[in-house]
Amino acid sequence: MRAYPETVAQADVQRAVLALAAGQVIAHPTETVFGLAADPFHPVAVQHLLCLKGRLASKGFIVLIPDRQGLDRLILPPVPLARRLMDHFWPGPLTLVLPARPDLPAEVTGGGGWLAVRQSSSPLVAALLHAWQGPLISTSANPTGQPPARSAVEVHRHWGAAIAVVLAGATPVEAQPSTLLQVEGERVQLLRAGAVAEEAWRAVVGSPPGQS
Repeated sequence: MRAYPETVAQADVQRAVLALAAGQVIAHPTETVFGLAADPFHPVAVQHLLCLKGRLASKGFIVLIPDRQGLDRLILPPVPLARRLMDHFWPGPLTLVLPARPDLPAEVTGGGGWLAVRQSSSPLVAALLHAWQGPLISTSANPTGQPPARSAVEVHRHWGAAIAVVLAGATPVEAQPSTLLQVEGERVQLLRAGAVAEEAWRAVVGSPPGQS
Protein backbone atom coordinates (compact mmCIF):
# COMPACT_ATOMS: atom_id res chain seq x y z
CA MET A 1 0.00 0.00 0.00
CA ARG A 2 1.34 3.47 -0.93
CA ALA A 3 2.15 5.73 1.99
CA TYR A 4 3.01 8.86 -0.01
CA PRO A 5 0.25 11.23 -1.15
CA GLU A 6 -1.21 10.94 -4.64
CA THR A 7 -1.23 14.73 -4.79
CA VAL A 8 0.81 17.41 -3.10
CA ALA A 9 -0.16 21.01 -2.30
CA GLN A 10 0.93 23.32 -5.10
CA ALA A 11 2.14 25.88 -2.56
CA ASP A 12 4.48 23.30 -1.01
CA VAL A 13 5.85 22.33 -4.42
CA GLN A 14 6.48 25.99 -5.27
CA ARG A 15 8.33 26.50 -1.97
CA ALA A 16 10.50 23.52 -2.85
CA VAL A 17 11.20 24.87 -6.34
CA LEU A 18 12.22 28.27 -4.97
CA ALA A 19 14.56 26.59 -2.49
CA LEU A 20 16.13 24.47 -5.23
CA ALA A 21 16.65 27.53 -7.42
CA ALA A 22 18.45 29.21 -4.50
CA GLY A 23 20.90 26.30 -4.28
CA GLN A 24 19.33 24.70 -1.23
CA VAL A 25 18.59 21.05 -0.43
CA ILE A 26 15.04 19.73 0.00
CA ALA A 27 13.62 16.37 1.09
CA HIS A 28 10.70 14.38 -0.30
CA PRO A 29 9.17 10.90 -0.20
CA THR A 30 9.45 8.59 -3.23
CA GLU A 31 8.07 5.16 -4.08
CA THR A 32 11.21 3.67 -2.51
CA VAL A 33 12.78 5.62 0.39
CA PHE A 34 12.73 9.27 1.48
CA GLY A 35 15.13 11.32 -0.62
CA LEU A 36 17.18 14.49 -0.57
CA ALA A 37 17.12 16.56 -3.75
CA ALA A 38 19.26 19.34 -5.20
CA ASP A 39 19.96 21.01 -8.54
CA PRO A 40 22.73 18.95 -10.24
CA PHE A 41 23.93 22.06 -12.10
CA HIS A 42 24.28 24.26 -8.99
CA PRO A 43 27.81 23.71 -7.55
CA VAL A 44 26.96 25.16 -4.13
CA ALA A 45 23.91 22.91 -3.83
CA VAL A 46 25.90 19.80 -4.77
CA GLN A 47 28.65 20.60 -2.26
CA HIS A 48 26.07 21.28 0.45
CA LEU A 49 24.45 17.92 -0.25
CA LEU A 50 27.80 16.13 -0.10
CA CYS A 51 28.49 17.72 3.30
CA LEU A 52 25.05 16.84 4.67
CA LYS A 53 25.41 13.22 3.62
CA GLY A 54 29.07 12.90 4.62
CA ARG A 55 29.57 11.43 1.18
CA LEU A 56 32.64 11.22 -1.03
CA ALA A 57 32.32 13.13 -4.31
CA SER A 58 33.80 10.13 -6.13
CA LYS A 59 30.60 8.12 -5.50
CA GLY A 60 28.38 10.30 -7.69
CA PHE A 61 24.61 10.62 -7.37
CA ILE A 62 21.38 9.30 -8.84
CA VAL A 63 19.59 11.90 -10.96
CA LEU A 64 15.79 11.84 -11.30
CA ILE A 65 14.28 12.95 -14.61
CA PRO A 66 10.75 14.22 -15.30
CA ASP A 67 10.58 12.27 -18.58
CA ARG A 68 12.86 10.58 -21.09
CA GLN A 69 13.03 13.70 -23.26
CA GLY A 70 15.38 15.15 -20.63
CA LEU A 71 17.97 12.40 -21.02
CA ASP A 72 19.82 14.16 -23.85
CA ARG A 73 21.01 16.76 -21.35
CA LEU A 74 22.54 14.10 -19.12
CA ILE A 75 23.71 11.00 -20.99
CA LEU A 76 25.02 9.85 -24.34
CA PRO A 77 22.41 8.25 -26.65
CA PRO A 78 21.29 5.05 -24.86
CA VAL A 79 21.93 1.67 -26.45
CA PRO A 80 18.94 -0.53 -27.42
CA LEU A 81 19.19 -2.64 -24.24
CA ALA A 82 19.00 0.45 -22.04
CA ARG A 83 15.98 1.71 -23.97
CA ARG A 84 14.32 -1.69 -23.55
CA LEU A 85 14.80 -1.57 -19.79
CA MET A 86 13.37 1.97 -19.71
CA ASP A 87 10.34 0.82 -21.72
CA HIS A 88 9.62 -1.96 -19.22
CA PHE A 89 10.42 -0.35 -15.87
CA TRP A 90 10.10 3.44 -16.16
CA PRO A 91 8.58 5.18 -14.42
CA GLY A 92 9.55 2.94 -11.54
CA PRO A 93 12.24 1.85 -9.07
CA LEU A 94 14.95 0.90 -11.57
CA THR A 95 18.06 3.08 -11.77
CA LEU A 96 20.24 2.74 -14.87
CA VAL A 97 23.93 3.67 -14.85
CA LEU A 98 24.74 4.88 -18.35
CA PRO A 99 27.55 6.77 -20.13
CA ALA A 100 27.36 10.42 -19.06
CA ARG A 101 27.74 13.51 -21.17
CA PRO A 102 31.35 14.70 -20.76
CA ASP A 103 30.26 18.21 -19.71
CA LEU A 104 28.42 17.06 -16.57
CA PRO A 105 29.92 18.13 -13.21
CA ALA A 106 32.31 15.50 -11.84
CA GLU A 107 30.66 15.82 -8.41
CA VAL A 108 27.43 14.50 -9.93
CA THR A 109 28.90 11.64 -11.95
CA GLY A 110 31.66 10.78 -9.49
CA GLY A 111 34.18 11.59 -12.21
CA GLY A 112 34.03 8.15 -13.79
CA GLY A 113 32.12 8.97 -16.96
CA TRP A 114 28.87 7.31 -15.86
CA LEU A 115 25.59 8.68 -14.54
CA ALA A 116 22.83 6.93 -12.58
CA VAL A 117 19.40 8.04 -13.85
CA ARG A 118 15.81 7.14 -13.00
CA GLN A 119 12.26 8.19 -13.78
CA SER A 120 10.28 7.83 -10.56
CA SER A 121 6.72 6.48 -10.39
CA SER A 122 5.91 8.61 -7.32
CA PRO A 123 3.13 11.14 -8.08
CA LEU A 124 4.74 13.56 -5.63
CA VAL A 125 8.11 13.34 -7.39
CA ALA A 126 6.41 13.75 -10.75
CA ALA A 127 4.69 16.92 -9.51
CA LEU A 128 7.97 18.28 -8.15
CA LEU A 129 9.92 17.57 -11.34
CA HIS A 130 7.14 18.99 -13.52
CA ALA A 131 7.24 22.23 -11.53
CA TRP A 132 11.05 22.30 -11.52
CA GLN A 133 11.17 21.52 -15.27
CA GLY A 134 14.45 19.67 -15.13
CA PRO A 135 16.46 16.90 -13.48
CA LEU A 136 17.24 16.70 -9.78
CA ILE A 137 19.86 14.86 -7.79
CA SER A 138 18.22 12.23 -5.61
CA THR A 139 19.94 10.48 -2.75
CA SER A 140 18.53 8.60 0.22
CA ALA A 141 17.71 10.87 3.16
CA ASN A 142 20.21 9.58 5.67
CA PRO A 143 23.78 10.34 6.70
CA THR A 144 26.13 7.92 4.96
CA GLY A 145 26.20 4.58 6.75
CA GLN A 146 22.81 4.95 8.46
CA PRO A 147 19.44 3.47 7.43
CA PRO A 148 17.37 5.54 4.96
CA ALA A 149 14.76 7.86 6.46
CA ARG A 150 11.14 6.87 5.78
CA SER A 151 9.32 9.96 7.05
CA ALA A 152 9.63 13.72 7.36
CA VAL A 153 10.07 13.27 11.12
CA GLU A 154 13.17 11.16 10.56
CA VAL A 155 14.58 13.73 8.11
CA HIS A 156 14.14 16.49 10.69
CA ARG A 157 15.77 14.26 13.29
CA HIS A 158 18.87 13.89 11.10
CA TRP A 159 19.31 17.50 9.93
CA GLY A 160 16.72 19.89 11.37
CA ALA A 161 16.76 23.30 9.67
CA ALA A 162 19.65 22.34 7.35
CA ILE A 163 17.02 21.02 4.90
CA ALA A 164 15.21 24.00 3.37
CA VAL A 165 11.89 22.26 2.62
CA VAL A 166 10.62 18.83 3.65
CA LEU A 167 7.61 17.75 1.60
CA ALA A 168 5.02 15.85 3.60
CA GLY A 169 4.54 12.13 3.30
CA ALA A 170 6.15 8.80 4.09
CA THR A 171 7.40 5.87 2.11
CA PRO A 172 5.89 2.36 2.10
CA VAL A 173 7.16 0.42 5.10
CA GLU A 174 8.19 -2.54 2.96
CA ALA A 175 9.81 -0.46 0.21
CA GLN A 176 13.36 -1.20 -0.90
CA PRO A 177 15.80 1.19 -2.62
CA SER A 178 15.78 1.14 -6.41
CA THR A 179 17.57 -1.64 -8.25
CA LEU A 180 20.81 -0.33 -9.78
CA LEU A 181 21.99 -1.69 -13.14
CA GLN A 182 24.97 -0.57 -15.20
CA VAL A 183 24.42 -1.02 -18.94
CA GLU A 184 27.34 -1.07 -21.38
CA GLY A 185 26.47 -2.24 -24.88
CA GLU A 186 24.60 -5.52 -24.44
CA ARG A 187 26.17 -6.22 -21.05
CA VAL A 188 24.39 -5.55 -17.75
CA GLN A 189 26.00 -5.50 -14.32
CA LEU A 190 23.95 -5.54 -11.12
CA LEU A 191 25.37 -2.86 -8.81
CA ARG A 192 22.62 -3.00 -6.16
CA ALA A 193 19.72 -5.37 -5.66
CA GLY A 194 16.48 -3.58 -4.89
CA ALA A 195 12.80 -3.08 -5.64
CA VAL A 196 12.85 -4.57 -9.16
CA ALA A 197 13.37 -8.31 -8.76
CA GLU A 198 16.27 -9.95 -10.56
CA GLU A 199 13.92 -12.30 -12.37
CA ALA A 200 12.02 -9.32 -13.79
CA TRP A 201 14.97 -7.42 -15.23
CA ARG A 202 16.69 -10.64 -16.35
CA ALA A 203 13.60 -11.45 -18.41
CA VAL A 204 14.08 -8.18 -20.30
CA VAL A 205 17.85 -8.52 -20.58
CA GLY A 206 17.57 -12.10 -21.74
CA SER A 207 20.22 -13.64 -19.47
CA PRO A 208 19.63 -16.19 -16.70
CA PRO A 209 20.29 -15.42 -12.99
CA GLY A 210 23.98 -15.44 -12.13
CA GLN A 211 25.06 -14.29 -15.59
CA SER A 212 25.81 -10.69 -16.61
